[in-house]
Amino acid sequence: MSTTRSTSTEAPPTGGGTVHSSRAKDRRRTMVAGTVGTVLEWYDFNLYGLASALVLGPLFFGSSGLGGTLASFATFGVGFAARPVGGMLFGHLGDRVGRKKVLLITLIAMGAATTLVGVLPTHAVAGVWAPVLLILLRIAQGIAVGGEFAGATLLTVENAPAGRRGLYGAVPAMGTGAGFVLASAVFGTVSLLPDDAFLTWGWRIPFLISIGLVAFGLWLRHGVEETPAFTTLRKEGATVRSPLTLVLRTRPGALLRVLGITASGFVWGYLIQAFALSYATKNLGIPRSAMLWAIALASALEIVAIPFWGRLSDRLGRRRVVLAGVVCTAAYAYPFFRLLDTRSVPVVLLALVVAIPVCKDMAFGPQAALLAEQFDARVRFSGVSVGREFGGALFGGTAPFIGTALVAAAGGSATPVVLYVAAACALTAVAVLSGRETARGEITGGS
Repeated sequence: MSTTRSTSTEAPPTGGGTVHSSRAKDRRRTMVAGTVGTVLEWYDFNLYGLASALVLGPLFFGSSGLGGTLASFATFGVGFAARPVGGMLFGHLGDRVGRKKVLLITLIAMGAATTLVGVLPTHAVAGVWAPVLLILLRIAQGIAVGGEFAGATLLTVENAPAGRRGLYGAVPAMGTGAGFVLASAVFGTVSLLPDDAFLTWGWRIPFLISIGLVAFGLWLRHGVEETPAFTTLRKEGATVRSPLTLVLRTRPGALLRVLGITASGFVWGYLIQAFALSYATKNLGIPRSAMLWAIALASALEIVAIPFWGRLSDRLGRRRVVLAGVVCTAAYAYPFFRLLDTRSVPVVLLALVVAIPVCKDMAFGPQAALLAEQFDARVRFSGVSVGREFGGALFGGTAPFIGTALVAAAGGSATPVVLYVAAACALTAVAVLSGRETARGEITGGS
């Protein structure tokens, strides 16, 4: 009897330790696969933003002036307009067939579209067909990325241990910044070529290498497991036939809240990454390569900043951290443009270091967990992807175009852009305050 009792008391800790170790290993593998894939997806998507600021106007629209810049930023916005389509499509699939399968599809679609941009004929060769084909590929990029953020972050958030959803959601979200760093570094390197070489073939290199990066991402993602929340739903037969219809009927307020939560980050982020790049190089005369490297260096800090702010939201609450971020952004918008006006590269770098990893990421770091916590597991993919991607279309894709138009209307002054940023920050603050604090609750339930 004593031997039996001894075996009984000793066995569970050993088995439990093995299970715990295996579970922790699965979480790490899932986090790495989700993050690397997100880096590659946003590398592809952000390449277009950089190219639209620097080369797409003259190459595909036949103009290097304001008209060409506005046209290229308009096609930049087309990608965002397509993101809600991807959000609805992949949100439905993610809630019906699983998070993992969607992430494989989105990565393949994005890689194919980006690589094809690198082989497109220019306006000088194909005439009007050049911008038409460019727009079609940008639409494909937008549809693909429409399911990426929700899929990658849900893969980790739904696998997160108690009290660490902010951190686990922030790590793949960090891939959005890391993808921009990678895109900026590659584009910055090829931009060192002589102008003739850069405009003839150099700009194509960053797009063409996407095919190899995507193959690597697919290899990583293929081995990850489905999330426990979705696995439980599937085993219980609790998945719903039309998750988007259900979320529209039962959680319209949460969808609107998601839309508002994303506003400030989309406006501020894409004003910096696309509009400010164009403004600094064309209006202020700052060298193209200097701006690209300054943005890349500031964005590199996001690799640390986004997880930091996500983890802080686990401790202090999502609302406190996000609200602090939008206040910081609104207060800093005017000083940011004044610092750019100095035309000093070290000062511009300092301006970007405050703008991106501090102001922007303070609001963005907790976002993945905060958005996921608005919905139950049956409709979570649909709710997050549709709400966020409509926010991207309304606030992100239009930001460079609106910023450029405002500066042109104001005779070169950036003051209207500052007011535009403040309005977006106010909208996010209202959205955050309209909901309850969600950092302490559970999200694993299916109903």
